[in-house]
Amino acid sequence: MAVQNAWIIRFGELGLKSRVVRRQFQRALGKNMDTLAINSGISIVQDRIRTMEVISSSAPKEDAQNLLCHVLGVVAIDPTELLCNSLSPEVVAAAIIARDSKAGQERTFGVRTRRVGPKGEWGTQDFNREVGAAMERQDGNLSVDLSFPDMWVRLVIEPDRVWIMDERIPGAGGLPPGVQGDVLAQINDEDSLLAAFLIMRRGSRLIPVDGCDETLLDVLRKWDPFLGRQSLEKNTSGSKRTRHPWGVVGLSAEEGETYVKRREADVKTVPLSTLEPLCAWTEAEKSAMLEHIYSPAINPPSPDIKAWVY
Repeated sequence: MAVQNAWIIRFGELGLKSRVVRRQFQRALGKNMDTLAINSGISIVQDRIRTMEVISSSAPKEDAQNLLCHVLGVVAIDPTELLCNSLSPEVVAAAIIARDSKAGQERTFGVRTRRVGPKGEWGTQDFNREVGAAMERQDGNLSVDLSFPDMWVRLVIEPDRVWIMDERIPGAGGLPPGVQGDVLAQINDEDSLLAAFLIMRRGSRLIPVDGCDETLLDVLRKWDPFLGRQSLEKNTSGSKRTRHPWGVVGLSAEEGETYVKRREADVKTVPLSTLEPLCAWTEAEKSAMLEHIYSPAINPPSPDIKAWVY
């Protein structure tokens, strides 16, 4: 029987939206992810552990993780598995040590717990202490270090079972393509590929114009399976119609206007915005982001986080 792997996926910026907008964005993310999986021949199941979004798959672990790393809107991916159907600290500690490849060696550890569902017998801090103490009793080579341990034990506790998470995988971040309207794009070299990707990462759907490089478009289709499909909007009567693109990248606004069909019924229209997302980017930053675009599972989106934060 095929092994069923599972991952908890974390939404960053999506969590800041209002409830209605957040649901809309998460539906778009789920639809994008399902279609990417179908296109890749990978079977996934979207589920929940209480308040947490969980993806499971019987596909090879590396293939499924590579797929999840291509999902825009996901900021982190936590590989997880059910540890035991008991909240007894002794049972939990034994299960943790049993799966530790370095059991018996001198090493330090720390325990972090997140509780989901109603509070039962254990609070998170008490559970951390009791599980940590039980681990030390069962393996004399273990010692606690809550600053820089050799391993963090990350647990999720429900009222009747415990999950354990492996090392976190950085996600692509951003927003799901299609939730922030459409942008016309001319993509014929790696600079225009990178610029288009950055616009797509902010939630816009790319509408490629004539003359694009099909090989580069195939790279972007691995991130947005609906690349080139114009978004719909509701008019005043409630029926749907095609939405006008709002910006251009890789071409001028004048060139972009030749691809836009303005409706005579529109009372007013907004001119296309010219987008230049690579403004002030260094060659090193461009190179790092291109590596992420081509191989996100092994190249995080922001390798030098200080350069982005400060």
